Amino acid sequence: MIPVTYNGTNWIKADEKNTNNSWYNYDKQMWANAVTIKDANKRAEYKNATVGTTIDLSYVNLMLVWIPRYSYTLKQPYGYQISGASTPSLNTPGAFDIKFVRTSTIETGSGKYSGEEPTGYFTPSSFCWGNSCDVESTRSNSENKELPGIWISKFELTGAISAITSVPNQTSIMSQKNKAFFDAIKNQFTTNGETNCGLSGNYDTHMIKNTEWGAMAYLSQSKYGKYGNSNYTNANKEIYMNNYSGYQTGCSSGAPGVGEYGTGSSSTCLYTYEKEPSGTGASTTGTIYGIYDTSGGAWDKVMGNLNNSVSQSGFSTSTMPERKYYNLYTSGTGIKGDATNADGTAGFYGDFQTFSNSSYPWFYRSGNYYSGVVAGVFSFIGHTGGSHADSGSRLALSTW
Repeated sequence: MIPVTYNGTNWIKADEKNTNNSWYNYDKQMWANAVTIKDANKRAEYKNATVGTTIDLSYVNLMLVWIPRYSYTLKQPYGYQISGASTPSLNTPGAFDIKFVRTSTIETGSGKYSGEEPTGYFTPSSFCWGNSCDVESTRSNSENKELPGIWISKFELTGAISAITSVPNQTSIMSQKNKAFFDAIKNQFTTNGETNCGLSGNYDTHMIKNTEWGAMAYLSQSKYGKYGNSNYTNANKEIYMNNYSGYQTGCSSGAPGVGEYGTGSSSTCLYTYEKEPSGTGASTTGTIYGIYDTSGGAWDKVMGNLNNSVSQSGFSTSTMPERKYYNLYTSGTGIKGDATNADGTAGFYGDFQTFSNSSYPWFYRSGNYYSGVVAGVFSFIGHTGGSHADSGSRLALSTW
């Protein structure tokens, strides 16, 4: 991968040694970004280029954003208030307390505190890679690997299912079953050879899991994310909605979702992803360095499933992937850190809060372009996992 930063006009090669915070600065909502390039010759050219070289996005197939390993806790019932934000409530939630931690740190608190001082820190299972990470009693099993963080695709998946990308100002891939997304990502980015875009070492690229979505959501709702960005106040602390009916990645309405489900859509892309602040307000940071399309756009299919029910996903009982590739739920209670209901975050910002069930066992996130107020990074519903014209997905990358 090639580290990148934005100079106000173009994405340029960054100093990966982070001299003077030139690549990332989470205190300033500048999350680390990187790109992959499929063409081997062009990839080698950029790898050998000097810092500051402009990266031509026409060669980029994946833009990725780093979620560093952290532990979190939430002041009850709605988090703590940051200057410029509304009084914490269900519809205007406050911040998570987050601290970045090393891979050797696994905190097992409740993820909640009731006094004035943060206690009960919990390290989410999204930062563990293995078949038994989601159960606290088995997380320390030798088969599991603790991760320094995870990469998440900056935009919903674009291109074609046979040639996946994640870049701005393109139409999201939709009308695919969960298995089609899952297999395409594995085949194109985790195999050896040119198709893996130069990735090497210990890594796994996969369809995003429900807990990985949660890791992104909680970081956005902290001093390191859009909630902590002083350029936005009160209701505008919420991530702006992509309400464009054309399913173009990175679009923004310039405001959070409003109105009833089925209303508030736009036939044009009102603000593209780089426009400050109305376009960048649709990212998880309120800056160009965040993750987009987490409120509206297309529904985002994630790998979270109730009771191994395959439904219309394209998987069969015999072809369900290893457990490390999906979160397994056995009741209507979420997994701590997944931004559903286990931490009391259900309904934050008025977002959808419909848990998976026997008829709709797979999780979808974000809402779509006409979801109105119920769209958002805390939105979740159950669905079939089938091929739907308004549902896309995104990619995650684990390294250890």
